[in-house]
Amino acid sequence: MALDGFFLSSVVSELNNTIKGSKIDKIYQPEKEEIILNLRSSKGNTKLILSANSSFPRLNTTSKTFKNPQTPPSFCMFLRKHLTSGIIRKIIQINMDRIVMLEIETRDELKTFAIKRLFIEIMGKHSNIVLTDSNNKVLDSIKRIGYNVSSKRQIFPGVKYLAPIFDKKINLMKIDDEIFKKILVESNQGLQLGKFIVKSFYGMSPFLSRELCHRSSLSENNFLGELDEGKIDLLYSTISKLKKNIENKDYSPIVYADEESGEYLDFHCFRMTHLEGCSPIDYNSVNEILDVFYYEKANFNSFKQKTSNLRKKISSLLDKNKKKLGKLLQELTKSKNRDIYKTYGDLVIANIYKINKDDEMLEAINYIDNSQVEIRLDKRLTPSQNAQKYYKRYNKLKTAEINLKIQIKITKENIEYLENILYNLESVSEIEVLEEIKKELYETRYINTMEKKKPKIGKSKPICLVSKDGFEILIGKNNIQNDLITFKMSSKEDLWLHAKNVPGSHVIVRAEGKDIPDSTIEEAASYAAFYSKNNKQQKVEIDYTQRYNVKKPKGAKPGFVIFHENYSLIIEPKKPEIKN
Repeated sequence: MALDGFFLSSVVSELNNTIKGSKIDKIYQPEKEEIILNLRSSKGNTKLILSANSSFPRLNTTSKTFKNPQTPPSFCMFLRKHLTSGIIRKIIQINMDRIVMLEIETRDELKTFAIKRLFIEIMGKHSNIVLTDSNNKVLDSIKRIGYNVSSKRQIFPGVKYLAPIFDKKINLMKIDDEIFKKILVESNQGLQLGKFIVKSFYGMSPFLSRELCHRSSLSENNFLGELDEGKIDLLYSTISKLKKNIENKDYSPIVYADEESGEYLDFHCFRMTHLEGCSPIDYNSVNEILDVFYYEKANFNSFKQKTSNLRKKISSLLDKNKKKLGKLLQELTKSKNRDIYKTYGDLVIANIYKINKDDEMLEAINYIDNSQVEIRLDKRLTPSQNAQKYYKRYNKLKTAEINLKIQIKITKENIEYLENILYNLESVSEIEVLEEIKKELYETRYINTMEKKKPKIGKSKPICLVSKDGFEILIGKNNIQNDLITFKMSSKEDLWLHAKNVPGSHVIVRAEGKDIPDSTIEEAASYAAFYSKNNKQQKVEIDYTQRYNVKKPKGAKPGFVIFHENYSLIIEPKKPEIKN
């Protein structure tokens, strides 16, 4: 990801035009490391997200809706105390690095004006949000860093806030041709050009470094000692153009997507000429890029953490059931070879006159295929008892086959159910859906406990959208919703779709007395493919049939159905455009 200091400069430039002078109306903390500031101004209301998430740190305005905990975290309450009703007077980027300061004018306990500073450090696992007074004394931070964590830089209440300083790095915006050449000459001549650029300048990412080399017709793998004066001049000329763009606030917000899948790969505020196999998508706002690019990734990562323990438990149960199935199938194979024991019993009875008291082996002719067989005997038993022993083993395996088939059926259903639950947990993106999955697992006795005290959470709703032909399409997001849309929200004439033989969502197309055209069937099928375990494949097979063909067996687990008289089609997965 290319949220480097240079991209951040475009964010700060935009924020100065949009939120500078805004009043902080409300403050929320929807996640452990994220703060939302609700801002009001004459230009309108907006939300500013400050994230110190180690995977997706960012600072941008957002149009997304966030779920807030009923009890605000302590840092959120602290910010409310100090910043509510404050006015954002300055938005400054520190040293062209990934640090932004919001200077906020507030009133203290005596109702006199005071200045507070909010520092947002966007530095991967070292990201932080720090509140200080006007003298940069730390009041508190979203992540406290003590001496036991870092001996070089501490952040906790009472210490002086100091921005990270790197001795060998300089601000690219404050150098000229002479200084640049001096730095290059004094550096290790065995250093590669790409690494030199990243290590020498604040806020420089490998992504942008690679672009500067490409624009200068150089390779990032070139060693500094290989560069002659002409190449050095060309490189500085490229850097000068970049500096001029920043000084003139001449930015080109752009996202690069995979040409085949359309998945967003990277972004920047400048056009990248070195990328291949990517489709550029222009945006009007860098804040909009961050809002679109990071929201789903951050949301997905958050739920990954929340479902981690549950996914491990379900994965463990799934492994146990798969091992159990293997053993059951092995036992079933043995039970199918039971006829040999009946034959042994028959042969012992047929040759009973040959058997002496201490014999441990009987040699006899198998009357089925006329082959010579050796039958082991227990000399402690009479010949008749030896025969009964083989008959008993035969009958036991015969009974076992019936029970094994029942157990195999149950185990296969368990595996199918657990795979479906695991898919739901890996794709969940709403707290209501997650709570419904937990409740379902508790009611089906796959987990033993539920949280005793938990906030009231509303019921989740299935995805509802309209096809291009005007037909309503419903998509379930978990097993409970799958049952809901299939058996309660649909009529018998509606169309039901599901990915073939893999976990996935039920999809319903409401007919409402009309013939459903092929284009709508294909559209719904592409959504069924997307909301299935096979959504990474280029083509997915989809089963579809009238809803009246779909039945739920008595006592079946949530989401489990059977159907007949279905059709199939193969289609490419497609993510629907869902409007709130």
